[in-house]
Amino acid sequence: MKEEFKNEEELKKMLDHYNVKIPIKKLADRQSAFNRFIRFLGSPAKDPLEKLSDSSNGYVFLKLFPLACGLFLAIMQIIFLT
Repeated sequence: MKEEFKNEEELKKMLDHYNVKIPIKKLADRQSAFNRFIRFLGSPAKDPLEKLSDSSNGYVFLKLFPLACGLFLAIMQIIFLT
């Protein structure tokens, strides 16, 4: 428990009231490849663009970047096809 909550007696009593049983035998069993694959698919993934989408400048960049790429590709096609 964190140090800041150690002085809270009422909270400590409430947390001590709960009893958690960990199924050791089930954890020790070897899982099948299918179960591991399903767990891998269901695990949360990190968002690689989270830092960009959090700021307003990054949000504008993410909105305008595909437009700029499309214009660049269109201009390149015009140059190479003429």
